[in-house]
Amino acid sequence: MIFKRSEIPGEDIRRAMEMTAKRRQLIDESPADPIVYEYGVNRLAKDLHPGTVRAKITAREACGADCCRITLESLAENGRFPYFRAGQFVTLSCRAGDSYLSRPYSVVSSPEDALEGKLEIMVQRKGIFSKYLIEQAADGSEVMVGEPSGDFHFDDIRDGSHILAIAGGSGVTPFLSMMKAICEGSEDFRLTLIYGARTRAHVPFDPADFADDRIRIEIILSEEEAEGFRHGFITADLLKDCMDDDTSVFMCGPDAMYRFVRKELESLTFDSSHIRQERNSVGDREVAEKKTFRLTVHIRDEVCTVEAGNDETIVTALERAGIAAPVRCRNGVCGFCHSRVISGEYYVAAENDFRRAADRKFGYIHPCSTYPESDMEIDIPAVTV
Repeated sequence: MIFKRSEIPGEDIRRAMEMTAKRRQLIDESPADPIVYEYGVNRLAKDLHPGTVRAKITAREACGADCCRITLESLAENGRFPYFRAGQFVTLSCRAGDSYLSRPYSVVSSPEDALEGKLEIMVQRKGIFSKYLIEQAADGSEVMVGEPSGDFHFDDIRDGSHILAIAGGSGVTPFLSMMKAICEGSEDFRLTLIYGARTRAHVPFDPADFADDRIRIEIILSEEEAEGFRHGFITADLLKDCMDDDTSVFMCGPDAMYRFVRKELESLTFDSSHIRQERNSVGDREVAEKKTFRLTVHIRDEVCTVEAGNDETIVTALERAGIAAPVRCRNGVCGFCHSRVISGEYYVAAENDFRRAADRKFGYIHPCSTYPESDMEIDIPAVTV
């Protein structure tokens, strides 16, 4: 309401009293429902970080001799998956019988696909969960998809303008996503892929799908000679041929490949600070004598007990017993499974111990990389399934 001062004596007072009455009338006529404000920044944050997203399996396609490409469709309210950086991974989880299964998988589709409700992962035929997804889960089966995680992606502040990507087996997955992102325009850098496979039948992608001047692909076959393919192993000469003055090296594959390629890079006096490698999940460990211990697990107000072998991680034991434990990377890096030890002894390999000094002092562990060495009592966060 606009109020203009009057030159008539007393008129302003009369009009002010009328305005007060009018305001009271408007208030009385207004609904009693509370006003709900939705700020754009909150809506954006919810879209970017929705937590876990329900999804269903819509397609499976064999790619290569031992891999399968699985397509997921978002069942979220907005019909989308959260946006991610090409090269990141998501954690899939679901219940299978009496067990709760989960595993991190690098995304093979592009970031723009996620906004259209489509997500693709490449699964190798090994491991309990991977075999379940390929052989047992029916089309339409639901899984939970965790938020994109990891820093195995291009960063123009940290990395050179040219990425030399070295991969073996299913380790090519994050690089397929990067190349798709380059082709669609959501990423802008040069990438040279060196991919090692046993034979042509073990190559899980078609190089012709990535026709872009910024992309170069070299495939090396170790057990077969074929036209258009290199033969042998990833040598220093090949690495040197694929480098320039602004190169960063990204590696994803088996640990044996990491050790071999690092030695070749050392022979070229390549700066190791420009090497990034995706860490593999922590698996079972070799022990002189297998033992079984009792884990007493606190989850908020619930307490349960499970058996755990000294050769398996605590997370593996929990999931086998059907307990949904918080987990993402499965190699100790991210700290998402951060849990408190109330009592008991445990073992963490030095190369997989990424806890802060305060965590070590006050008895916190990352169950995904920790093995029991006695009966234990632990407190883990609750997770929504």
